[in-house]
Amino acid sequence: MKKSALVGIVVALGAVWTGTAWYTGQKAEAFVKQAIEDSNVELKKASDKWGINAVAELVSFERGVFTSTSRYRIKFTTPAAEGKPAQERDVVFIEHLSHGPLPFSNLKSGKFMPAMVASDFALEETPTVNEWFAAAKGAVPLSGHYSVSYGKDITGTFNMAPVEVAKDTTKLVFSGMKGDFDYATSTKRGIFDVVVDSVEMSGPSDNSDITAMAVKGITLTSDLKPAANDMYVGSQKVTFKDWTITSREKPPVQLKDTSIAVDMTENGPAMGAKMAVDFGMINVQAKDMAGMKLVIDAQNLDSKALKSLNDIYEAGSRRMLQSKGEEQTPQFTDEEKALLKTNFEQLLAGNPTLAVSPLEVRTANGTSTFNLNMALVKPAALEGDASDMALQALKKLDAKLVLSKGNLSDLMAIEPQMRGVAAEQAAQTAKGQVEMVGTMATAMGLGKIENNNIVSYLNYADGQVDFNGKKMPLQQFLMMAMGGVLGGMR
Repeated sequence: MKKSALVGIVVALGAVWTGTAWYTGQKAEAFVKQAIEDSNVELKKASDKWGINAVAELVSFERGVFTSTSRYRIKFTTPAAEGKPAQERDVVFIEHLSHGPLPFSNLKSGKFMPAMVASDFALEETPTVNEWFAAAKGAVPLSGHYSVSYGKDITGTFNMAPVEVAKDTTKLVFSGMKGDFDYATSTKRGIFDVVVDSVEMSGPSDNSDITAMAVKGITLTSDLKPAANDMYVGSQKVTFKDWTITSREKPPVQLKDTSIAVDMTENGPAMGAKMAVDFGMINVQAKDMAGMKLVIDAQNLDSKALKSLNDIYEAGSRRMLQSKGEEQTPQFTDEEKALLKTNFEQLLAGNPTLAVSPLEVRTANGTSTFNLNMALVKPAALEGDASDMALQALKKLDAKLVLSKGNLSDLMAIEPQMRGVAAEQAAQTAKGQVEMVGTMATAMGLGKIENNNIVSYLNYADGQVDFNGKKMPLQQFLMMAMGGVLGGMR
């Protein structure tokens, strides 16, 4: 091929690239403006709830052929209160945008997929955040990078710088945060992965005996999208590798391998919610005591009723937080109470189910578990005594308790050891106590021994109870249970 032909091809390709980048720059500016408009819609919703006016504004947009620079801010206005005038604060970001189809900033980081625009953004110093900048000791407190596809899906990363703050007798040391995120514009599905090495806080408190707390190895994963009722469905999980709590008068407590997971699902007009809390190991005074796990699962929850109940509870909670300590629990208006009753009836009409599966306690020598499954129905009327309504709402119940003798011995030996009793002596005494518990449970019909476990179960359906193989009407069982409770109180 002749040299002149090669030069012509290169010039043509350069012209195409330049034209595409210039056109993409226009699309990028339109995207930024639309993103700010969309943000203001969401900020308005938050403002209506919390009474703090927030508005996003595009301060400037300087467009070039291959790159552009934008600055935008979020203004917060807190209303006048207690004789103090309204206050305005703002948070300002600067973005350096690289235009597609192959943004330079992406190419530098080894990303070769086409994109409409790529952004390197950073928080700017303003009076609102100057203390944050000071705590970061010269680093930019919040920065990151993201790419926007031609389908307007967003993927990126962000970083929060380490900070250290000390004031009077309190101190905060934060290792910083790194995160990845993806957002699909069409479905509004957002995926976040966040990692924090450590957070340490110390200092006395007027409301708590706790004087210090240190958390290490924090991870957060979130995958959510809007449901039909505007609540969010998907999964979230936070884990803590090590969580140490220090108190003035109580011994230090260390929680190892802790996790909290929440899953929300949608199935037509119903939703489901499942929460699992797991304390891998609870350590007290440098001794491993026990691990615990609790899983709560609710299904067939009427979506509209759940959304209404959630909104009412959120409104009461906001008022409680804004009461500056005058309200210790959410308070509801008469109108809200009526709505709570109506929507609770609607929730029960959907025949929801509730399960604890399992509540689990683990020690070195065994695991004890409790499982509960309930099916609920709408009672004839939500009036009268609460216990009567509860029984009417209960359609079916299955419960099973399995107490491992080895596990129970470990648990019973903890308290004596805390008082200074030798470990071997405490363990021997605990074993004797557990054998006595098993013998008494068997003699009283409260349980039976299976494979070195004390096992008890209860099944209820259609007004009949099966308690460890003994079948009886519900009223007879309740009288027996009340007799046992009153007898134990004598």
